[in-house]
Amino acid sequence: MLELIILEKFAIHFEEAAWEDLRHRLAHVRWPAGKSVDWRLGMDEEALVELLAFWRDSYDWNRREQALNQYPQFTCELDDVTIHFFHIPAKKPGAGAVLLTHGWPDSFLRYEKLFSLLPDYDLVVPSLPGFAFSSLPKKGYSSNAETAGLWHRLLTQVLAYDAYAAVGGDMGRGVSCYLAACYPQEVRGLYLTDVGFAGDLAAAPDEQLTPEELEYKQRANRWMKEESAYITIQSTKPQTLAYSLSDSPAGMAAWILEKYRAWSDWPLLTRNDLCDCLTLYWMTNTAGTSIRAYHGNSFHLPPMGPITVPTAIAAFPYDVLPVPKSWAERHYPVVQYTQMARGGHFTALEQPQEFAADLTKFLKRIF
Repeated sequence: MLELIILEKFAIHFEEAAWEDLRHRLAHVRWPAGKSVDWRLGMDEEALVELLAFWRDSYDWNRREQALNQYPQFTCELDDVTIHFFHIPAKKPGAGAVLLTHGWPDSFLRYEKLFSLLPDYDLVVPSLPGFAFSSLPKKGYSSNAETAGLWHRLLTQVLAYDAYAAVGGDMGRGVSCYLAACYPQEVRGLYLTDVGFAGDLAAAPDEQLTPEELEYKQRANRWMKEESAYITIQSTKPQTLAYSLSDSPAGMAAWILEKYRAWSDWPLLTRNDLCDCLTLYWMTNTAGTSIRAYHGNSFHLPPMGPITVPTAIAAFPYDVLPVPKSWAERHYPVVQYTQMARGGHFTALEQPQEFAADLTKFLKRIF
């Protein structure tokens, strides 16, 4: 007997009292001693001061809230998790379903600019467990594999799709890959904006690598030394960090914005883009819960089987550690590979038109 799952309509709204509290906190920041003005030691103070002043005095969330609430949103309970998702129907019935999964430190906002650019497909855009309006499991963490199971139930059991395309980057890449590996009959195709860390290249002897692979190894080892500390912290002691992220909007903003600058084609992001992200994390108090996925993925992730479904890769030049094309083609059944001219880790947020065009090209191939 199938479990009865009830869908609840959902609309985003944050109370004025929460905004007053946020503005008060932003007006009374206790700044650290010792400025960092060149990003080498972390978030640049002058950049943070400027953005927090804009967030406090000039930023208008209402425009984003109204735009988002034009699109159908729902929540449902799957196991012990509340899942929030957008379900945006195509112009014509019977269109293919496209599941878009975000990563950290972003949200469904990564894909919001696509909503009007993909009118020929049904779009399903959920919030990962612990992000935005989706809850954590009672055990306190989730993994990409567990999320893949939830997403498959959402698409096939709750929304009654027989097949769908899985699209993702960052954690969304991991979730989408588990979907493709575990449910190849239903996952019609896999569209990725990154392919993960090529650990075999990073550990291989130099003489066994091509010049392109050696260059990747050098970049990867430098990145692991200089940039990867956040992974260790968020994997091992996420709750210790969560107290600061949940109590200080300035501290939360510094932790998140430093990654946006490091991982993106920075000039493509507007102050509104950044404040949209910060607002969603702050108002939902999920900066601390979102990082629990790092614990799940570091300590509770099962092996993944082979991926056999048609795969497209969109490689953005400013992403975190872009992997050589030859490596990607050895590890995925690639039928479409696109080297994007601009853009970084946040993909459709940075280059929505280009992303939509490339994804549409792939969807026409598989549907």
